[in-house]
Amino acid sequence: MDTTKGTFLGSVLVQQSGSIGGARFVFVKLQGEKNELVFPTFGGQLMNPFPGKAKFYAGDLLEYRTNSKGYKPSIYLLKTYKVLKDVSSATTVYIERNGYRHIPFAGDFLMAAPDVIGGTGTAVKVTAVTATTTSVDTATVDCWQLTVSANFTCTAGTVLVESEAFEGTSATAAMLVKRINAVAACDYDCFQDNVADPTSLAEDFENARYFFTPALGGLMYKHKMSPIPACVEALNQCNIEGWFKVDGLSVNGSAAVAADASKALSDKVRYSASTTPTTSTVGEIGDIIVVGTGSIYSLTGITGTTSKTYTWSVVGQKNAG
Repeated sequence: MDTTKGTFLGSVLVQQSGSIGGARFVFVKLQGEKNELVFPTFGGQLMNPFPGKAKFYAGDLLEYRTNSKGYKPSIYLLKTYKVLKDVSSATTVYIERNGYRHIPFAGDFLMAAPDVIGGTGTAVKVTAVTATTTSVDTATVDCWQLTVSANFTCTAGTVLVESEAFEGTSATAAMLVKRINAVAACDYDCFQDNVADPTSLAEDFENARYFFTPALGGLMYKHKMSPIPACVEALNQCNIEGWFKVDGLSVNGSAAVAADASKALSDKVRYSASTTPTTSTVGEIGDIIVVGTGSIYSLTGITGTTSKTYTWSVVGQKNAG
């Protein structure tokens, strides 16, 4: 008999306890900046919620994704986890734990952040999570001890991100988030345990689906944000040290682009990268990459099934200034 669900013909009072960190103002307050925390006309469904009780925070970065007609928006959270100690071909990984860090769960698929957003890398599955402490530079710090499905190697300070799901213990997988174009404007609580696949359309779905509206831009204090991998730092549009700016309404902070690329750049900008995309750079048809040199590439073709080849073509040049 399932005692977690049922009917009670009366009143039920539920009391729970918990703790939260102190107030944290992640957004830089500006005077007269009209594009700060602008919201689209409708929100979407969070497609990668935490599978148990957890939080994501003001300033967390998101992918706001719609279909070609702008319908049925879906939202993907950039989950990040900072590694505390070197890992050399081992199945135990220690990551940072405090009141303002994402919580890992058994069943998560994680990888070291790739060189470019949406890129590929070696991913493993988390099989166990334990809240504990560990020694870092002679200090004892709180941490999450992760047991992963296969030997893993990374250095202290590496930022782990969520990968696409795969079969087996280890695989070359793509980063789940493909572009970053939105930000969480406040803290959100994922309060439901044992969250099932939110994409399920089954009529007997008996769990939580989370819907909210993200902001399309924001200027934040970096030290108050979740850990930022290098591929995300490359998106930073702010020249003030210690601040981070993301703006889903423009191309790397500038709408000045070549005329032959303007139509493609309307809503398909994916990220800025330091290197030119290759045939293994994962994307969707119409995606745009602006590399550090200012060259604008569009994904014009995908061939293959299991092993895919991606064709990126130059479509313009971002103007300086």
